[in-house]
Amino acid sequence: MNFKLVLLLVSLSPFSSFSQDSEYDKIYAETSQVLLTSNPKQALKNTDYLYKISKNNTERINTYMLRAKLLRQYDINKEAIHSLVKADSLAKIDKNHAMRARINGFLSTLYREIGVPSIGSSYLKQAVNSSKKIEDKGALYRFFGNLCQELAYYEMYNHNYAKANTYLLKGDKFFSNAGPEIDKSFHLAVNNEIIAKNYLALHQIDSSLFFYEKAQKQLSASQSPDSPLKGFIYNGLGNIYTGMGNYETALTNYTEALKIAESSKFYTLRHEVYSAMLEYYKKTKNNKMYIAYNEDYLKMIESEEGNRKAIADNLIALLTEKAKVSHSKYQQKVFIIVGVSLLIILIIAGIYYYKRKQDYKKFKDYIIKKDEKLHTAITNPEKDIEEKKEAQKDYMSQETEESILKSIREFERGEYYLGKELSLNVMAAELGINHRYLSYVINKHKEKDFASYINELRINYIVDCLRADPALLRYKISYLADKCGFSSHSRFTITFKKVTGVSPLTFITYLKEEAKEKDIPAAS
Repeated sequence: MNFKLVLLLVSLSPFSSFSQDSEYDKIYAETSQVLLTSNPKQALKNTDYLYKISKNNTERINTYMLRAKLLRQYDINKEAIHSLVKADSLAKIDKNHAMRARINGFLSTLYREIGVPSIGSSYLKQAVNSSKKIEDKGALYRFFGNLCQELAYYEMYNHNYAKANTYLLKGDKFFSNAGPEIDKSFHLAVNNEIIAKNYLALHQIDSSLFFYEKAQKQLSASQSPDSPLKGFIYNGLGNIYTGMGNYETALTNYTEALKIAESSKFYTLRHEVYSAMLEYYKKTKNNKMYIAYNEDYLKMIESEEGNRKAIADNLIALLTEKAKVSHSKYQQKVFIIVGVSLLIILIIAGIYYYKRKQDYKKFKDYIIKKDEKLHTAITNPEKDIEEKKEAQKDYMSQETEESILKSIREFERGEYYLGKELSLNVMAAELGINHRYLSYVINKHKEKDFASYINELRINYIVDCLRADPALLRYKISYLADKCGFSSHSRFTITFKKVTGVSPLTFITYLKEEAKEKDIPAAS
């Protein structure tokens, strides 16, 4: 699924035991508990100042982590990762295993959320390895609580919501046993918000409502009552009341969630709220508001694509930055790393170029083959029957077979295959043919099973539409899927690539390029 769940950085929730004696402690507390949501720009300036007045690596690490939390809230993941890598290098120097466990757990969360779970899992393993060296029981319980949350998110990524809740309930016990230095109410509020979301996904409305209300009370009692988590809870309550048909209460909760989303500028929260409100206005048939929110939603999606590219650039930046460390002492090593990096870039560029060339070849081969089939069907519709005569068995008479083929051609011309409820039995009944005979003729002459045959017809149909009407090139993939009879965006994408050899997005890109070459005004 296009699935992106938010972890509200519980591993970075503010400490409850700041002495407030030092300037650092006072500014840190104000920044993490107040400015982080009320004045993000000032909070960002404060992190620079906090680093300057830090007296030891522990304070520097906390500053880097606070900065990463703030940047992630802005959805500036590249810089957030950069800050965490710096924090980890300091924790490694101090052999601060508790901090290293938290930092690597945070990195795991970020990479999972940006859609790179393989890298995320590697950081999670590093976090677990660091946790084995933690001597302080309170810190150890806190880490295990966070670990349970991260494991839950990986289960949620795979739609195993019940198993995810099992991890989260274990996490509750660990947080309850953690030391007084953590904000337990905040951690438990986060846990219960996630549990509620999972119950909602399992359609257990009453359980979901119970845990959302529980999370709301716990957040109010925490040190961060105005955290973006508050917006997620309101949004979840809105989803519940929408499902119940209580639209007035649902809108009240959505409105509160939207206020928090806009003021915090937390991308993930805005994404969830706008998605929920789109569904709300769709159910309440308020087309005007639906269109307005849909436009805002699409703008956010576009901004996320740019951010993903920045993450890819960050990986290269980390390599080159690492190569510059102690340049005078390790100059030869720097040249090797840079050379390897450039080679990797060239290899990746070569692979990309080769894949793009192969995709374009598949695109052209499909178009040519499809046009040839269409030409043959028009000029010699009986050719298929003649080619199959030698292999024909006595399953049915030739006259019956030809009659069925004729009915199939009429069925194709009538575009009945676009119906989402179409099945072999439905088609057989529509044509007045025994379903076994129909299946036999399709397998023999179309050389594929019924489902593959229908799916190919649908894909060929939408391809014809795209080639005939350039305006369709700007429509969303989900619209195209629905137009040609697919009930699922993912199933359409998989089938499209199976039939044409390339993804829908790649296919549309090539059509646009060909349209430009022919000076045909295609959608951009």
